[in-house]
Amino acid sequence: MLDWGNLEYFISCANHGTLSGCAKEMGVNHSTVSRKIEKLEKELALKLFERKNSGYTLTTHGHDLYKEVAKIDYKISELKERFIPNPELMDGKLVIYKQGEGGSNMTNLITKLRSRFPNLKIHIMNASDDSDMSTEVYDIGFIGTTRPPEDSIATLLTNIDMRIYGTKDYFDKNKNPIDFEWVAYKRNDKFDTDFIIKSFFKNPNIIVSSNSYQDAHSMVSNGNGVTFLTDLDGESDDRLIPFKKDEYSFQIGFYLIQHELSRSNPIVAAVKKVILENTTDTLQDTNFVSPNSRKNKE
Repeated sequence: MLDWGNLEYFISCANHGTLSGCAKEMGVNHSTVSRKIEKLEKELALKLFERKNSGYTLTTHGHDLYKEVAKIDYKISELKERFIPNPELMDGKLVIYKQGEGGSNMTNLITKLRSRFPNLKIHIMNASDDSDMSTEVYDIGFIGTTRPPEDSIATLLTNIDMRIYGTKDYFDKNKNPIDFEWVAYKRNDKFDTDFIIKSFFKNPNIIVSSNSYQDAHSMVSNGNGVTFLTDLDGESDDRLIPFKKDEYSFQIGFYLIQHELSRSNPIVAAVKKVILENTTDTLQDTNFVSPNSRKNKE
């Protein structure tokens, strides 16, 4: 059975004639578009596009498929307009994925969503990283990363500063960063903390490693070495102080994501629209920015 999601990419790519145009419309990166097109061609055992420097053009088989699929796409759009009710009247379940680095309090955001969608049942799934993200467990999510998951539609909400944090007592005893003992945690993107630490320091002494950001935070808060934390977590913990914050820092993106297969889900679309229309309030209300950032804006 053909995956309609792949056919949606096919239609978009045919309409735009470029991977970039399709990627922009679908809210994904170029590699996702290329992968979807190649998968569809493999399923059909047909070449659908001629790849040229100027863009993608349909082959004869591609033209034939486009004529048929475009009719179905139009019909689906008609059906959506006729049978999908006002999202505010919808009932159902919305699963929100919240990564450990994504802020500690979602109460105000949930209150706003409940006000707009009173019949919606909301489940919040907390996790230390994005290792268990799949179409079965979340509808939309908030993650801090340098690279959003491939199978997601990602919208950058803000950038998050990551800095070295430890206790004052620890820094008093270890003034030279060469002597730092590191607590590393695994990230599921290109820049895990092992990579970051080693990009700043040669032969760092990593004493503890974990797959949990929260573990690293807890360890250093109790005087066990140092680690990279977000400013929102470091500044909110009275036990911690940053080390030369202007010299040793990097940024990750904070993203609102949804799986590409939920593109046609009207509930997800309506919730995402509310979040994006109130991005500033969303970030402030949910502690996705550091306390100092809020003070500066006030």
